[in-house]
Amino acid sequence: MPLTRTWMNSRVSAVNVPSTVRPARALTLIALAILFAGRCALAQATGSIHGKVTDSSGAPILGAVVAIQGADGSAHLTVTDVDGAFQIASLPAGNYNVKISASGLSDWTASNVPVSTLPVPQPLLAVMEVATYVTTVTVGLSPEEVAQEQLKQETQQRVLGVIPNYFVAYENNAAPLSARQKLNLSFKTLIDPATFAAVGITAGIQQARRSYYQFGQGSEGYAKRFGAAYGSTATNLLITSVGAESVFHQDPRYFYSGHGTRKQRAWYAIESAFRSRGDNGNWQPPYAGVTGAIAAAEISNRYYPGSRTQYTLLGRSLMFHFAGLIGLNLGEEFFLKKVTSHAPAASAVRPPVLPEGTPVTLIAVGGFDGQVPTVGQAVTFVLAQELTESGKVLATTGDVASGLVNQVAPVSTSGGTGAIALQNVTLRAGNVTVPLRSNQVRGAATPVEYEVLPGSGKIEIKLFVATNVEFPEKE
Repeated sequence: MPLTRTWMNSRVSAVNVPSTVRPARALTLIALAILFAGRCALAQATGSIHGKVTDSSGAPILGAVVAIQGADGSAHLTVTDVDGAFQIASLPAGNYNVKISASGLSDWTASNVPVSTLPVPQPLLAVMEVATYVTTVTVGLSPEEVAQEQLKQETQQRVLGVIPNYFVAYENNAAPLSARQKLNLSFKTLIDPATFAAVGITAGIQQARRSYYQFGQGSEGYAKRFGAAYGSTATNLLITSVGAESVFHQDPRYFYSGHGTRKQRAWYAIESAFRSRGDNGNWQPPYAGVTGAIAAAEISNRYYPGSRTQYTLLGRSLMFHFAGLIGLNLGEEFFLKKVTSHAPAASAVRPPVLPEGTPVTLIAVGGFDGQVPTVGQAVTFVLAQELTESGKVLATTGDVASGLVNQVAPVSTSGGTGAIALQNVTLRAGNVTVPLRSNQVRGAATPVEYEVLPGSGKIEIKLFVATNVEFPEKE
């Protein structure tokens, strides 16, 4: 009973609050509610930043990369469409820094750009100017004259001071050879005493082993073997290193690397057996080497005795061609320079190399158009962020990449991601072409996951540099 009374008294005391206190408490509660609602509304307020990008003539710029960064470090990316327009929506209220980049143009920046919450946001107008470059004009030797000077150096190179080692270039940026220079290099090799000595030793070994017994023995047999061996050497040099290399505009020399790990150098030497450097400086399939090897084998088959089927002749020729190149290239890369006279010292400054496996972030510009692309369709991307190596910028934001679609998986509704398989994707960084692949390590091509960028709906993917790419120093 005492507990019940005490409870009743407390209830009565609570009810009998002075009337002057109740309005004050109510006003306080209302004020707190209004303040809380205002804060929630402010926290939830979002808007967008949109605009148009043109050049100085007023023409819209397609594929300009727009990067928007908030005070909290948050970053948002998009690219301009064919009209030069861009928009990033669902941005929290506040001020942002905007940077716009496009290939060949100077970056455009703006600070403290406010988010617009209007139904029709205020556009941001960006006019980009052509990038200024310092151009140095040097009056000097022509490319053919430079090649001739380098050729003088190369024709002094001899292994152990005796054996010609002319067909290797130790220069970082060896100039391409003209057809006449390729002929001179081959002819100088043919008339060198060391070549005659090597042919004589080969003929002697063949005679001792009674190879090509149809030639007989004695001085006559030796002369026939010597003539056949020298003819094969001359045919191979003149048809491959002169004729085919000139027709296909490819270089017959091995281009010494000398940098990287032993594994990287070994792979470079092996890979060089299955590709040729074109006179334009780009690596190409070995059209000249294969064509010359087959043609030389066909001709030598006319004066070598014995019966060989066409398939046997072709197979042996290609096998010895590539196997011989692999062995010779490995020797050049790891051993022969050490014993070659007049080989130039290693250059202190080498051109920068973009390493294989470097990640490359791209944003789709053409080929998606808000829809999933179809197989066989061409797609265009722009580089989302610059690529640097040893402090040097090798590829700039906005550089263009392109490729073809192989396979597509639709975007996942839960994660905003999908998968796409691409082929023949290359990035154009100035005058250098960078091949790209979907895997960071070598292996079978697999689809790469792509992501829909929030606020803009653009497609972003990450690929990787497919092979070491050398960037020549800018003059």
